[in-house]
Amino acid sequence: MDTRIAQGHVVKLQATHPQHYRDERTPEPTDDAAGTFAQALSRAIGTVNNLQVEAEDLSRRMITEPESVNIHTVMIASQKAEIALSFTRAVRDEVIRTVRELMNLR
Repeated sequence: MDTRIAQGHVVKLQATHPQHYRDERTPEPTDDAAGTFAQALSRAIGTVNNLQVEAEDLSRRMITEPESVNIHTVMIASQKAEIALSFTRAVRDEVIRTVRELMNLR
C-alpha cells in the first residue's frame, strides 16, 4: 500500500459566470466609509428629529382617529423620542463643556 500523498498539478480555473469565485483581490475600502464627523452628527440629529416627528404624528392621529392607532404604540414612540432628545442634550452639554475646557487651556 502506497502512503504517499499525490501532489498533482495546479490548474487555473476560468470563471465564466459572474457569480463564480475569482481569485482576484478587491481593493480595501478607504477609511472615509463613515464620512466626516459633521455628516455623522447631522445623521444623528436627523434621526432624533424623525423620532420626534413620528411621535407627534402618532399623538395627532390618536386624537383625530383614535381607532387607527394603538395607545401603546403612541407611548413607545413618545418615550423613544424623549430618550433620544435627552441623550442629544447630554452629548451637547458635554461637547460645550469640553470646548470650554479647551479654550481655558490657552
